[in-house]
Amino acid sequence: MIIRFIASTEADVAPFQDHFLGLKTIFEEAQFPYWILVRDQTVMGLIVAAKEPRELLQQPSTTFIQIYLFRHELDAVSQLLSEAQRIATEHQAAYISCKVSTDKHESIQALEKAEFTVYDETVKMGVPLDNVVPPATNLSFYRTSPEETSQILDNLASSMTNTPDRLLHTVVYNIRNLPPDQLESTLSQMEVVLVKDSTNTVGLLSLEGPTIGMLGVHPNARGKGYGQAITQWAKSHLAEQGHFRAWLRVSVANAPARHIFEKNGFKVSEQIRYYVKTIPALWRDIPP
Repeated sequence: MIIRFIASTEADVAPFQDHFLGLKTIFEEAQFPYWILVRDQTVMGLIVAAKEPRELLQQPSTTFIQIYLFRHELDAVSQLLSEAQRIATEHQAAYISCKVSTDKHESIQALEKAEFTVYDETVKMGVPLDNVVPPATNLSFYRTSPEETSQILDNLASSMTNTPDRLLHTVVYNIRNLPPDQLESTLSQMEVVLVKDSTNTVGLLSLEGPTIGMLGVHPNARGKGYGQAITQWAKSHLAEQGHFRAWLRVSVANAPARHIFEKNGFKVSEQIRYYVKTIPALWRDIPP
């Protein structure tokens, strides 16, 4: 069995492009170089030299290396990690990242041996959207436009205060620091909903297709059942849009949020670890 490492600039990539066509389109539109690791006729994994704000773990325009594991044989994963380290050095990347399901023990073993550390661990949760009804609540739900950036950012800052979701906290921090053109582009990809009681904005919700991206309640409004009502509203709204299932990710550390989602019928379908290997001279620490 022959293992080959093929760059996106090489003609040998063409026979394998159907294996990762969606990613290929994204990377080529963004002009991100990428490489694939191939064993015989099977693509084992992919490496891309991307730039923020694709992952939003660092400041805009930061180069980072993202590893995609398609197969989990130990030797192939180890080679991918070795090539990723070489590419990170060549491109002066601030960090290397890789997402892996917690049941992929050989890949986890290889990542930890290569001195990757866990940045966060999340569960993917889903719920069918049949027989969904809007919540009985006095809250109102106001869909914003991308132009209302200052209002959106202010509510992002307050609603995500003290969240135990490290990944979400980092993404929110970096959204607030995007330059105007990238901020507008990022916000245009999501539907942002501000949640109000009779006088104040008490929470925020973002939706991307059938996925709940961010859901937060202002610290002064917590403990009043608003998280439950917002989740119910999100489900009914997605059902009205024609979606058959809703999805979200939540940190394993965020037990209160998981409890709310479970009360709304969400069930865990996958548990994911976000592994990161930082390049200390280039990595920027995220303030608490």
